[in-house]
Amino acid sequence: MDQNFCAGAQPRLEHLEMLKKDGVKAIINLRQTSEHRAAEEEAKAKELGLRYINIPVVFGDPKDEQVDEFLSVTDNVENRPAFIHCAAGIRVGAFWMIRRVLRDGFTIEAAEKEAQEIGLRDNPHLNEFARKYIESHKKK
Repeated sequence: MDQNFCAGAQPRLEHLEMLKKDGVKAIINLRQTSEHRAAEEEAKAKELGLRYINIPVVFGDPKDEQVDEFLSVTDNVENRPAFIHCAAGIRVGAFWMIRRVLRDGFTIEAAEKEAQEIGLRDNPHLNEFARKYIESHKKK
């Protein structure tokens, strides 16, 4: 995505080692703690000395407060470079779209295109959530 952030779907535990070798300092997980192997991922990340940040987003029910936390975490330079993931990249796409518009000055259209490449695809609910968040938080 850029020099500070990369994204994807759920990584295997051995992928965390590769991310560490590639210079990643933090893992930002948007999955719920009840999702498959979340505790193992957290333990492995910490074993490798990576920062591990979990913002547990319910797939069909993202909250503004979770985006606020995501923006705060990604604004913190100590969390960079970071690997951001969920299960399939859909939640990441929505949250990344918001960041691109509000923090990086992208147009909604350009941010949406990038978000779809990440994994947002045809998910009207999360796309609409992202657009509403952007509209309500744009600087006037």
